[in-house]
Amino acid sequence: MAAEPQLSTGFASGARAPAALLDEALTMARAGMGECGEITAAIILFSPPHLQLPQEALRRARADLGCLQFVVGTFPGVFTQDGSALGSSACAVQLFAAPLGLAWGRSERSVAEAPFLLWDRPGASLNRYAEACSHGSFGAVGSQFSQWRGAQGRPISGSLCLQVVGPLHARSQASRGLRPLTEALPIRRQQGALLLALERYSALPLLARNIPYALRQARKLPLDRFVVVEVPEGGDAEPELLSITATDVGRSGLWLERPLHPGASVYLAVRDPEVARRDTRLALEALEAADIEARTAWISSSIGRNASFFGQRDDDLALWKERFGRLPMLGVYALGEFQPSATGHTRLLRFSKVFTIIGKPLRSAVEG
Repeated sequence: MAAEPQLSTGFASGARAPAALLDEALTMARAGMGECGEITAAIILFSPPHLQLPQEALRRARADLGCLQFVVGTFPGVFTQDGSALGSSACAVQLFAAPLGLAWGRSERSVAEAPFLLWDRPGASLNRYAEACSHGSFGAVGSQFSQWRGAQGRPISGSLCLQVVGPLHARSQASRGLRPLTEALPIRRQQGALLLALERYSALPLLARNIPYALRQARKLPLDRFVVVEVPEGGDAEPELLSITATDVGRSGLWLERPLHPGASVYLAVRDPEVARRDTRLALEALEAADIEARTAWISSSIGRNASFFGQRDDDLALWKERFGRLPMLGVYALGEFQPSATGHTRLLRFSKVFTIIGKPLRSAVEG
């Protein structure tokens, strides 16, 4: 009987040079591959996002593995089932063995149900990556990306889209963790990025009246927990979450990260840890009941859904481990999270976690 195709991950962190972290993570990943044979592809992740990549160590690793696809990315944080890091030095690796692998972009030969991994940069428009990878994709917003062919890495200035090759499908669920504080209201007055009034309410007093009791007791209001949710006119596009960057007491307004679009309606919401835990439990229950046998997973997390958001630990990852245990998993803390939508397109989320399992379709799903 042929050996089952394998995937494996490795993780290393600590106050060491990136080259040393890469060597340790690769050693762990290779040990997990067993006697699987040819390694076809490797994903290498580093944090923090703007570190200087260890080019010589990457060149040696690429030559040693001898795989066709070798891609590198940097993000604010990285994690696997064995550990996590956010803002500190770490390296996470995933290796693929034949017949599994990665293929560059989308082609006419791409399988309709094939999983697609998408990385993009902050500020990228949906239109750009939709053209590059129109099939629904999972992934995240990061900083530096490169693809290695031969002995040289080629920096990628735009988005990176990879097809996971093999008899695999993917299923994704998102945990938003949002608690609405108001109903959706029309914008009555704004000056640039300063929101002054919604319907008949001044913006700052409206927020003040709806602050949850637990947050009222805080010594300092955690403004980063509150968001303005912009619902586009017509309701066809996805609602977008905007940070409140400051308050303007003199004008009773809220400073946002950008002006709101004319014609949109808006509601205020709070990122709530208890709601996040509930959403994560529901998401993981749905994945457990999915019509595929999970072989690996990718998790995209907002940098705002980390241990400090929950208190002492990343409860999302703790809940994941309770249900999926030692399933090989690769994930990042990022500035935006991609999720395949029900319509087959790609949604860009913020302040959330997106859980994606990848595996073989169950027999009943294939027969159906």
